[in-house]
Amino acid sequence: MEVCGQHHTQQELEEIERGEKDALRAKRLRIVILAMQGWTAPAIAMAVGLSRRVCQEWVYRYNQQGLNGLQERRGRPSRLPLKADEEQQFRQRLEAGPQPEDHVCSLRGRDFQRILEQELGIRRSLSGIYWLLHRLGYSYLTPRPRHHKADAQAVLDFQAGLPERLRDLQAAYPDKTLRIYFQDEARFGQQGTITNVWAPTGSRPRAVRQTEFEYLWVLGTVCPETGHAEGLLSPRLNTGVVNLFLQQFSATLAENEQAVMIWDGAGFHRSKSLRVPENISLVQLPAYSPELNPIENLWHYLKSHYWSNRHYRDYEALEEASLAAWQQSVLDPALMQTVCAAPWLQRAGIN
Repeated sequence: MEVCGQHHTQQELEEIERGEKDALRAKRLRIVILAMQGWTAPAIAMAVGLSRRVCQEWVYRYNQQGLNGLQERRGRPSRLPLKADEEQQFRQRLEAGPQPEDHVCSLRGRDFQRILEQELGIRRSLSGIYWLLHRLGYSYLTPRPRHHKADAQAVLDFQAGLPERLRDLQAAYPDKTLRIYFQDEARFGQQGTITNVWAPTGSRPRAVRQTEFEYLWVLGTVCPETGHAEGLLSPRLNTGVVNLFLQQFSATLAENEQAVMIWDGAGFHRSKSLRVPENISLVQLPAYSPELNPIENLWHYLKSHYWSNRHYRDYEALEEASLAAWQQSVLDPALMQTVCAAPWLQRAGIN
């Protein structure tokens, strides 16, 4: 195969190939380079793992169009079956969720198939419906639980007002660095949970789910910025235990740091007998707003990675499992920065 030399030299093509990030395009460049070196079509085909005719076609395209000829051409890109106004109407209907007339608690493919036909006059196969949903940027996800008393406006007001509260705290402690920590408690016990496992497709794997009644409390706090985390295990939870936790956590802070601990409004967080160390400042979250507390993700991580699908004989076994999981994961600052990331802080203008 002969290569037209008017587009690039072999050295130029080799430099382009080294910087090419698209593996398929890099392979096409390699075909042209080998042809420049005098390789035959069968030899090139064997070297790159393609047919002789395909290799000849890419050399021909390069000769005709240069590098533009090496672009992928597989017909016109698929287009949505919806006009702009129809797409907007469909999105609004999708995000509004099930209506009383739908008679279901969650819209599925067949429901969207019916909605498109009845409300927009568009008929599509079930596979076409799922294709459309993915093209529009939607996935079938498990919602985060939300309490029916949650106040969306209170959440927005808290986020908007937090930067000013932090500025006030910084003014009160001008010689210290503010570190934001999130705190929460989780109950871990013999009322077991189930997590996913790999198993043959079509099978229904089995796993232990304990239904006994021993448990302990895990108190924890994490700084999303540094990944620093501290915890405490306790057989009970009350204000005295929280005071002990705060005292122990306070001792881990550097002299030039002031911890801003964000936590929920549980009764033992608001008790008159609560004792807060000088180097800790408390900020209370709005009621029923766990989505603002990223340490909730830590409890999910520990359950899904360490605590599920298992049987615990007694309290000591629970304690051992808690300590082992904490040492393997929570003491890793880089992991905690990922698991307990709080992107809403950045959206609120807090670095």
